Amino acid sequence: MQRILFLIFACVLLSAGCLTASPPQAEEEEGVRLITPPEGFAIFGGQGTYTGIIGDETPDIRTNYSMGLVAIGPGNATSPHRLIGSTEFVHVIAGAAEIRCDNSTVVAREGETVLLPEGVLQSIATAGDRELRYIDAVSPPFTAANEVSGEGLAALTVTTACVPVVIPDPRQGIEWDLGSEMMIYTLANSVLMDEIGFPLPYSVAYVELLPGGSIGYNRLNSSSEVIVVLGGEVEVFTPDAGSVRVPAGSAAYVPPGQVKGYRNVAASNATLLSFVDPAWTPEGTAMLE
Repeated sequence: MQRILFLIFACVLLSAGCLTASPPQAEEEEGVRLITPPEGFAIFGGQGTYTGIIGDETPDIRTNYSMGLVAIGPGNATSPHRLIGSTEFVHVIAGAAEIRCDNSTVVAREGETVLLPEGVLQSIATAGDRELRYIDAVSPPFTAANEVSGEGLAALTVTTACVPVVIPDPRQGIEWDLGSEMMIYTLANSVLMDEIGFPLPYSVAYVELLPGGSIGYNRLNSSSEVIVVLGGEVEVFTPDAGSVRVPAGSAAYVPPGQVKGYRNVAASNATLLSFVDPAWTPEGTAMLE
């Protein structure tokens, strides 16, 4: 294992019992599913765009989070707002983000992750002259009723003084060496990192695959998995349901109990984020031949 670096200040992250919740699964789930994100739509008065991956776009996929891609152009920012009762996960994939969280401000660059505690007064702006793009996950799933902005902020009696948790380098997470062709780094896991106090019911890992690299058949017994391919192209293959190729910018959903493996089918390194819900544990995983 490598040392995990976090910038954690005096803040009690509000988790309110959500860490043991299991996501209600759809009545029928059939094999691996390719998710091609639809066209994005404007948010915060045109300051940015949001492209959904998991949420209203996939009503038959039930998870403890919603997830999408946010893009914010240079000079723009999300309006100050609070997500009441929801925690936000931000992973920067391009550009840099200036994130204001109550009385703290952090700058997150490409590859860095920031966890925002529930209910904080927050705003995310581009830092520099490049478009900011980041994967955004909200848990419990985002609802418009839980977002308070504009004049509604003054009417709130909520007061917080929290600061974000910053993961400055995905390669400094918990390292799982699965051979010379594949590396997995746990970024956030409430079970494996209970001393950090992550207020997340799911876990997130960063995965790197060399060209031709693969991991053989495995199964998550009671958890679903969503992989979001950041670079390259990944094939998710199964013993009896064929395979699905997931290009960069797309995702794949794997229901609980589905046997599958992964392979990099691109000529360059492939990178992805793996969201496991409920959080990944060794005892809940079966590695198969």
